[in-house]
Amino acid sequence: MKQTRQEQIAIRLYEQNDLAGAASACDRLLSKNPKHLVAWNIQAAIQLQKQNFESAEKILQNALRIKKDPDVCFNLGLARSGLGNIDGAIEAYRNCLALKDHANAAGNLANLLTNERRFDEAEKSYRQSIQINPRYGFAWANYGGLLIKTARHAEAEPVLRKAIELLPALKMSYGYLGEALERLNRPDEAITVYRLSEAHGRIAGLLRQQADWQTLPAADAAFLDHPFPDPATSSSAWPAIMVPGVTPELHREMGRRFALSDYAVSLAAKVSPFPADLHPRLKIGYLSADFSNHATMHLLAGVLENHDPAVIEVHLFSYGPELDDTYTRRIDAMPLVLHKMRHLSDRLAATEISSAGIDILVDLKGYTTHGRPGISALRPAPVIVSWLGYPGSLGHERLADFIIGDRVVTPAEHAAHFSETIAMMPFSYQPNDRHRARGTPVTRSDAGLPDSGFVFCCFNQVRKINPVDFDIWCSLLAEVGGSVLWLLDPKDERIRNRLRSEMQARGISPARLIFAPFCALPEHIGRLRLADIFLDTQQCNAHTTASDALWAGVPVITRIGDLFASRVAASLLAAHGFPELITHEKEQYFELALALARDPSRLGLLRKRLADALPHSRLFDTRAFARDLERLFQAIWRDHTIPRGQRQPIVLANEPAVY
Repeated sequence: MKQTRQEQIAIRLYEQNDLAGAASACDRLLSKNPKHLVAWNIQAAIQLQKQNFESAEKILQNALRIKKDPDVCFNLGLARSGLGNIDGAIEAYRNCLALKDHANAAGNLANLLTNERRFDEAEKSYRQSIQINPRYGFAWANYGGLLIKTARHAEAEPVLRKAIELLPALKMSYGYLGEALERLNRPDEAITVYRLSEAHGRIAGLLRQQADWQTLPAADAAFLDHPFPDPATSSSAWPAIMVPGVTPELHREMGRRFALSDYAVSLAAKVSPFPADLHPRLKIGYLSADFSNHATMHLLAGVLENHDPAVIEVHLFSYGPELDDTYTRRIDAMPLVLHKMRHLSDRLAATEISSAGIDILVDLKGYTTHGRPGISALRPAPVIVSWLGYPGSLGHERLADFIIGDRVVTPAEHAAHFSETIAMMPFSYQPNDRHRARGTPVTRSDAGLPDSGFVFCCFNQVRKINPVDFDIWCSLLAEVGGSVLWLLDPKDERIRNRLRSEMQARGISPARLIFAPFCALPEHIGRLRLADIFLDTQQCNAHTTASDALWAGVPVITRIGDLFASRVAASLLAAHGFPELITHEKEQYFELALALARDPSRLGLLRKRLADALPHSRLFDTRAFARDLERLFQAIWRDHTIPRGQRQPIVLANEPAVY
């Protein structure tokens, strides 16, 4: 139908963003014809621009009573999305598509379905959107993102290259394409793509992961100069922990911006108030993707077994893979409820948590790999606690109210480094399972070590090793004749060769670098005993790997820093009763390691003390840890009603363990 002049004026004013003029023009049209559909739709669009979603929805629902119109249905989808009515928005977009081939409606529908983890339906909608408009760059980019989320990286590459061809300024596509190339083990190409969008953080992270230290200093410097790129190319604050020069203040701000970028929908959702506590005991929910044979359960299983059901009711909310037999048998015997939520969207997962009546939800993942902070952002429990997985502040107050630490990793004077209120365990924040494997001792030959010679080791991932760490280690090798450096195998010959070249450049024969292949935990603990000293990385310490070494009786020498992540090994050593192995400066770290390597008697006495400490160490007293954690949960519940700005850090007293 041909547009009237008055309609053209109203549309032109709206397109020129003259909202007041457009509203007046629509009022004139509606005064003459109260059923003027175009005028009602423009009025609704004006309300959408103002984010008055409730007003827009009412206008559009009235308009649909006049006529079933695809553009009205499309705007209704926008209004309902803004209100958090996802099911209603999906229905509106489907109604739009039933009336018209509408590329934007199909694309928006696909985005919602992706967020709901309805990936098969989402893929069909992206394909429909592209079929309607083959030059719809946003649909190509978001479709590529879906393929990344479903680990179809090879399929994602051509889709994302098409998105870049159509919309070369859309930086989101570069981030997705770089990730696809990383997963396809094409790091050089990934770095080239990241450079096109100045994604300095991603470049530095990938170089560090590849032990490509020749260009790493420049990449780190570029990142520190521009730590806040376009949100579409920003990376999680997690890899930034590895970068020397990252301060706690910077790391917290990175977390906040990452939350606003990646979890904006969840953070904007309305939160319903919770009723007063009606439970005779606290309901604690642990949220993770790692309730399987993973480092988290390697630490946590013993605590779960030792929780007192008279004090707390435990629920596990698992959005990861199915549990393997190693932990299924143990969990089945534990006094807890397991909820499997792998295929649920953040929204539906939050609904399940809320329906369970959880008082304190403990996010065990944060920004680490496979973490889903979007669930916590929806506030499905009165109190959210960050613990164990992510060593730092999430940066956004809505993601967590408290962070569990201790006097070393989160001292009270560091409170400003955290958006969360600090809650301190009396010893270390890290739990340890007293039933963890001890392993069967193996020979040096079985482990690939030479028959003789001092063994320095570090089983941290390559991405934690900075050149300054390697400098010190090579200096130790130069001073201790016949010694070797034993590292975890990076499982990539290119990375092995780079590390060998770095050693050669420091004047040490690459033959003195030994790689330990990945193996099952019992075998790993067994071979760990062959190491003489565990040398920690400074910027991001050993976490589980440090407690594994102490469990095997191997001294861990660490250098403490300012970040939570650079204080973890010190926390473990302090709790275990060996503060003398904590150093502060490079020279002190080097001299301590050298002195122990040159004095077999002193080292032998130290190792005997480490072995003798195991039966009574609070670091490995799982039952005492569980009691302390329950006391801390009760203190958190007591303080959670205090306004955030008025809360003080919670410091749990070192009370004797009561069983």
